[in-house]
Amino acid sequence: MILRFVIQQKQVLLTRIQALNKSAMKLFGLILFICLSNAAFSQPFDQLMDKDTSKYASYRLSIRIANNRINTDPNNAEAYIQRGYYLNLLGDYDGALRDIDKYLSLRPTEASVYKSRAKVNYEKGDWNQAIKDVSKALELNPGFDEARQDRATLYYKTGNFQACKPDLLYLLNKNPDDLSLLLYLGYCETKEKNFNKAISYFRTILSKDSLYKEAHNNIGFCYFSLRDNTKALEAINKAIQIDPRYPEAYDKRAQIKLSTNDYNGALEDLNKALSINPFLSTSLNNRALVLIEMKRYNDALGDANLLLQLVEPTPEILEMRAKIFKELGNTKLMEEDLKFAESLKKTESQNQQK
Repeated sequence: MILRFVIQQKQVLLTRIQALNKSAMKLFGLILFICLSNAAFSQPFDQLMDKDTSKYASYRLSIRIANNRINTDPNNAEAYIQRGYYLNLLGDYDGALRDIDKYLSLRPTEASVYKSRAKVNYEKGDWNQAIKDVSKALELNPGFDEARQDRATLYYKTGNFQACKPDLLYLLNKNPDDLSLLLYLGYCETKEKNFNKAISYFRTILSKDSLYKEAHNNIGFCYFSLRDNTKALEAINKAIQIDPRYPEAYDKRAQIKLSTNDYNGALEDLNKALSINPFLSTSLNNRALVLIEMKRYNDALGDANLLLQLVEPTPEILEMRAKIFKELGNTKLMEEDLKFAESLKKTESQNQQK
């Protein structure tokens, strides 16, 4: 399921980065910044690493076999879906989509193939088309729960929380013991700033499993958002008590400390979070903010640079780094980041008007 996609390269990177000391990590981020242009910042960090091509030869062999089957019978639907499958594994998304479309021209009522088409469009980055594909799958087969979960996930990822919730509620009605559905309903309400409603979903989880750490942690974040730091800390500390190696809990506790200007306490929690998971982008972002407040600009720059290798650039991140460059006296790079941030804002505004 799309909800559970895991980027395989991240585990490789985790092993590599954990072998570096803190100063080396900062240098690594700075080197990447110097070597890459702003255009390269749109690449996820894992895509900058070498891909595993060890199985490519077998994929190409399977494609040749499918080609032979198609040459023998141009209406062999299974051959098209076979070739499309392996083209997708090779990263030829357009080729895969052409083969899937050919299959659907021969067998237009197979819901599972529309779900496969959605997966290719998801990997291609066309999430809106992926939503249309899984919606078509559900039109053909309303009881196709895997497609509905994929659509809920895509709605969530595209920020359409209102559309996401009905799919989650439908699935929850059929699977009342699936606590992950309650969790994502809570996430949707949190994103929409309906914090009390979110808390009710998280508490429902705890009524079924009192050790569900994500529920405790997110209750804490909701109370923090409602400006009740006492209840927020109580809930987050409970999550840490359940799992002392839960980086997201240290990250959220750091946010509370940052809001009260406890920079040393926030830094301690963020260092702990990043020692467990160096890829936790929110912790890198928050640590950079803390280091700016502590006037440790070179360290803040290292975190900002690494952050821009892990996530898509946003105006907020670029403006934060521009502030660091300003403090370091690098006017040229400051202006470049501000210009890039403005271009992203303009693009976002144009997309919203479409």
